[in-house]
Amino acid sequence: MLNSFDVLIIGLSLALLLYGSFRKIARWRVGEPESRGGNAGQRFAAMFASVVGHDRILEEAWPGYMHLFLFFGFFTPFVFVVFAQLHIATLTPAAAGGISLLLDLIGSLALVGILMAVHRRYGAEPDRLDERGSEDIVLLLWLLFIFVSGFAVEGLRLAVTTPSGTWFAPVGSLIAFALAPFSTEISAQTITWVWRLHFYAIILLIGTMPYTKLFHVVSGILNNYYRSTKPKGVVSLLDIENSETFGVAHVHQFTWKQLMDSDACIRCGRCQDNCPAYLTEKPLTPKKMVQDIRECLYDKADQIAKCKASGEDITWGLPDEEKALFGGYLTEDEIWSCTTCRVCMEVCPMYVEHVDKIVDLRRNLVLMESSFPSEVQLVFKNFENNSNPWGLGWADRGNWAKEVAGVTTMAENADVDYLLWVGCSGSFDDRYKKVAASLVKVMQAAGVSFSILGSEEKCCGDSARKLGNEYLYQTLAMENIETMNGYGVKNIVVMCPHGYNTLKKDYKQLGGDYNVIHHTELIKQLLDEGRLDLKRPLPAKAVYHDSCYLGRYNEIYAPPREILQDVPGLELVEMERSHKRGFCCGAGGGRMWMEEDLGNGKINDNRVAQALEVEPEIAVTACPFCMVMFEDGLKFHNREADVKVKDVVEIVAESLEVTG
Repeated sequence: MLNSFDVLIIGLSLALLLYGSFRKIARWRVGEPESRGGNAGQRFAAMFASVVGHDRILEEAWPGYMHLFLFFGFFTPFVFVVFAQLHIATLTPAAAGGISLLLDLIGSLALVGILMAVHRRYGAEPDRLDERGSEDIVLLLWLLFIFVSGFAVEGLRLAVTTPSGTWFAPVGSLIAFALAPFSTEISAQTITWVWRLHFYAIILLIGTMPYTKLFHVVSGILNNYYRSTKPKGVVSLLDIENSETFGVAHVHQFTWKQLMDSDACIRCGRCQDNCPAYLTEKPLTPKKMVQDIRECLYDKADQIAKCKASGEDITWGLPDEEKALFGGYLTEDEIWSCTTCRVCMEVCPMYVEHVDKIVDLRRNLVLMESSFPSEVQLVFKNFENNSNPWGLGWADRGNWAKEVAGVTTMAENADVDYLLWVGCSGSFDDRYKKVAASLVKVMQAAGVSFSILGSEEKCCGDSARKLGNEYLYQTLAMENIETMNGYGVKNIVVMCPHGYNTLKKDYKQLGGDYNVIHHTELIKQLLDEGRLDLKRPLPAKAVYHDSCYLGRYNEIYAPPREILQDVPGLELVEMERSHKRGFCCGAGGGRMWMEEDLGNGKINDNRVAQALEVEPEIAVTACPFCMVMFEDGLKFHNREADVKVKDVVEIVAESLEVTG
C-alpha cells in the first residue's frame, strides 16, 4: 500500500515531468507552423519499427545492443508489473513464474547494457562522444541503482520465503543464497524500505527526464512519429510571389518540427562519423549544428514567445538581438560546407532532418542577404543567361547529337517511348558527351524509341535549389515543365542522378508529374526483358561508387551492380563505405561549382583513396558529377594512367551484342 510520502513523491515527479515536458513543447511552438499530420497508421507502424524494433539503432552492433538492453530492461518490467497488478488474482503460478523469469533475464541484460555504456563512454571513448560530463555518470549510476535495488528486493524476499531459491528467479536466488546466513535477521520492514528506495529511484528518474538526456525517450518517439513522409530529398516549396522573407535567419523561422529535431538529437555522433565534410575537417559537423540550434532556441524561446504573445512583429528578428543565429551560433562556412549527401539523415536513429535546415539557411543567405561564395555568383549568372552552370551558349545544347546517328528532337518527333533528358553534363561536358552517345547506342540496340529536347532543354535546377536560389530553380523548372507538358511527355530517361531526383520528385510541386527512370534502371529492365545481350568479355576488376542522389536519395543500389555482374569477365568489388554508407564524391549540394579550400584535403581525393584500397582497374560511376570528381581524384593520386573511370552504360555498350 502507498503511504502519504509515496503519494507526495509520485505527485512531485508527475509535476516535474509535466512542467518540463510542456516547457519543451512551448519552445518548439515558437517555430513556424508545419503540417505533419495524416497517415496515422503508417506513421505509427514506422515509429514502432524504429522505437521498439530498433531498426536503425541496431545498424551499429555495440551501441545498438547496448541501447536495446537498456530500453527493454527499463520498460519491460514496468509493463509486466502493471499487467501483473491488474491480473494478480487470475495469474496461475506458472504464469507468475514465467513473468518473474523473463524479468530476471531482461534485468540481467540491462546490467550488461549499463556496463557496455560505461566502457563505451569512459573506456573506448570514441571521438564522436565528445561530451562526457557529470550528467552521464550520474544517469548511469542512477540506472545501475534501479536495477541492482530491484534484484535486491527479489533476493531479500526469497531469502525469507524460499531460501533454496527458484528457477523462476535465478538472479534473485543467487542473492538469496548469499543472504541465507542472515535470513532470520531480514525483516519485512527492511524489504519494504529497499523496495521504496527502488520505487523512488524509478519515479524520480521519470520525473526528471525533461531535464536530462533521457528526455529523448519522449522527443525521440515524437520525432519518429512526425518524420517526413515526403519522398526523400524533397525540400519545401517557397511561395516566391507572396513571402516577405525567404529561408531561415532566426531560430523562430525554423518550423516546430525542425526545432523538435534539436531536442530529439541524442548526440550519438553517427551523423558526424559519416559526414564527408567533418571527416575532411571542414567546419561542419551535423551534430554540432543541431545542438547549436538547440542552444539558440533555449536562449531565445522565452523572449520570442513574449513578443508573439504581445503581437510584436518579429519577422526580421528579435529587437536588440545581440547574439544572432548566424555569427553567434552558426557560421556561414558551416552551411556552405555541406554536400547535401544525406548520409547524416540516413544513419540518424532519431530521424533528425539536417539537410532541410541547411537548404533553408542557404535560402536566406542567398535570397535575403546576397551572401554566398564568389564562385557561386558566376554560376547563378550562367544559369540566368544560358540555363546551364558553365554559361555555354544555350543554342548549342543539342550539338552533341549531331555526331550520333538517329537522334531526333521532340520538335521533330514527339511520338516516342521516352524523352531522353540529356542534362547539362551530357550536353556540354566533353567527357560526358561520350556517356550520352553510349546510352544512345544501347537504347537503339534495344529498339527503344526516344527523342531529346535539344536547345529547348534547360538545366533541371538542382544545383540552384540546393545552393539556396529557390527563385532561380523555380524559373528553370517552370520553363522545363511548360516545354515538356507542351509535348505531352509522360516517360523520361535521365542520366544524371541530380536531374533524376529533381524531375521525379521536385517537379511535382510545380505541376510536372512524369514517370522518370534513371538510365541504369532502364538498362536493367532491357536486360531482364532479353532486349540486350552482353557477350563481349571485359576482363577487369571494377569498383562501383554509389552516387548519393542515386543511392541514398532514391535507393537505387542493386540495378547498377546487377548490370555490372552480367558483364562477362568483369570482377566487381566493393569499397568499405558503400551502399547506404557510401562516401560522397564532394560535388552535391552545388559544391560541384565551388572551390574546396577548407579542411584537410578534398572530399573527392578521400573517396578515390578509398576506391584505390581495393586495387581496381576501373572505377564505375552512374553520375556525371561523380565522374568528374573521380577523374580529378585519380590525377591527385597520380593513378589516372592505370585506373579508368567509366559510366555503367559505357561498359554495357562495350560488352553489347544485339540479339536476334
